[in-house]
Amino acid sequence: MADVKVEPPKTIDNVLQLLGTLGRYQLFQAVLLAIGNLSICFHLLNFVFIAQDAKEQCAVTPLYGNDTNTDYGKCDVTVQNNITNVTSTHTCNAWTYGVKKDYSIVSEWDLVCGNVFLGRLPQSLFIVGQGVGAATVSVMSDKFGRRPFLVMSHVLTAGAGLALAFAPNIAAFSGLRLVNGIFQQGIVVTTYTMLMEAFPRSRRLELATFNALSWSISTVLLTGTAYLLRDVDWRTLQLSFVSVSITVLLQILYSGLYGESLRWLITNKRAKRAFAIFKRAAKMNKVEVTDVPLPGIGPEKPPVELSSTKTKYLEAKETETADVMYSCLDLVRTKFMLKICGVVWFSWLIDSLTYFSLYLTSSSLADDHYLNFFLNSLAEIPSGPLNLFVGKRWGRRVFFMFFHVLAGVCLLLATTIRVLAVGQAASTAATVFAFIGKIGNSACFNAMFVYAPEIFPTNLRSAGMGSGSTAARVGGMIAPFISILAAIAPWAPGTIFGVACLITAGLNYFLPEPEGRELPQTIEDVKAWGKAPARD
Repeated sequence: MADVKVEPPKTIDNVLQLLGTLGRYQLFQAVLLAIGNLSICFHLLNFVFIAQDAKEQCAVTPLYGNDTNTDYGKCDVTVQNNITNVTSTHTCNAWTYGVKKDYSIVSEWDLVCGNVFLGRLPQSLFIVGQGVGAATVSVMSDKFGRRPFLVMSHVLTAGAGLALAFAPNIAAFSGLRLVNGIFQQGIVVTTYTMLMEAFPRSRRLELATFNALSWSISTVLLTGTAYLLRDVDWRTLQLSFVSVSITVLLQILYSGLYGESLRWLITNKRAKRAFAIFKRAAKMNKVEVTDVPLPGIGPEKPPVELSSTKTKYLEAKETETADVMYSCLDLVRTKFMLKICGVVWFSWLIDSLTYFSLYLTSSSLADDHYLNFFLNSLAEIPSGPLNLFVGKRWGRRVFFMFFHVLAGVCLLLATTIRVLAVGQAASTAATVFAFIGKIGNSACFNAMFVYAPEIFPTNLRSAGMGSGSTAARVGGMIAPFISILAAIAPWAPGTIFGVACLITAGLNYFLPEPEGRELPQTIEDVKAWGKAPARD
């Protein structure tokens, strides 16, 4: 073990650098948290497969007699009397499907025609649950710690997902999706917060790239799992998704490497636990550090020789503690924070609406349901490397502005081509533009999970993440119903997404630039930033 002589760290970032910017302990933490993306992804997007459209048609019924010509449509039966030549239309109340009855919740519970909104409701309630989770679990994790609420969220998410497979009707299913969303979002908020807090500023973009790639791999694995089990009923498919979540949970529970956020412990003056984690990380990283004071806490055994010294030490600690304690109202108490929060909330809402609408619309890229989802998943993969390359060189603001413009322009072009042009060449061109637009949208949507933790002070970080994520849930709530709008006006969704992305690009100009800066401890730290990346 190397004996490293170091200067006393002045900031928490210095503490993390002492442990090694890519130390073994931090890397294991990052891997464990990234594996959790499997659970997040499978619970969030499994609805695409368990609620597939089932090619319904009104069931044939002999009620109309032999002297009629009967035309059975999807939702109505048209009956023409051969004797009187009178035609009447009746709403059907029974259906047959192109798949077996229990293939999806749509076919099992007849969520078609007049009940189509009930078929979209569970996913919207899941998003409502995410908003509730973001607003509650995030605040509790700021106050009581990251780790306990992350573990709790994993346990309850798996439990709700398991109960979903045995739901007797759409009402019970919808209620369980709401509960599922609450605790799934607890995983999301605490995971991204802990990832950002585990590494010094010099490694945050690399970490973001790694995490984005793990999310992309999770979506591809979800596609593969659903495709391999495409012939089973939806309950079996749901159980297979839950088994992945339970496997992730067991890895976390039985791993001795999974610890509390050192940054949170130091900020909240949890000296005993902070020193325990610090020593544990140093030992695993093979770094010997002795009598190293932690910022705001001091050495493990504070000096007590002189009572006046001790008094001054404690008074300074109390003053420092008071300086970093905030309430949720501090997110909107000043014009400065209100402006930042407003832009973040609007950006996340638009990105979320576009992101989930493209996933939930089965033909947004290709006509085949599984191929469409796979192409959307492939479009996720460049988001991490793009964030690393562009964000590192030109900063987060330029990244968001550029890729929102790219998404907006490409989605508008794809919509225009589909509406005005015909032929295979036009169809291919529209798919290419839509694919590029999806890349731009995915880059912005995934990067916001990295950007948001960077601009909020430590004791507002989870609350800031939670409030932004709550705004994103509004877009996610609307997304399941976009397919209904697309059936009425095919040009409308792409036009709305494209214009909204361009507006968002303009608003991104007002964001602060965190590149090259340490995670802020106070609001004053954020105010001191400029709009250009800091260079060491």
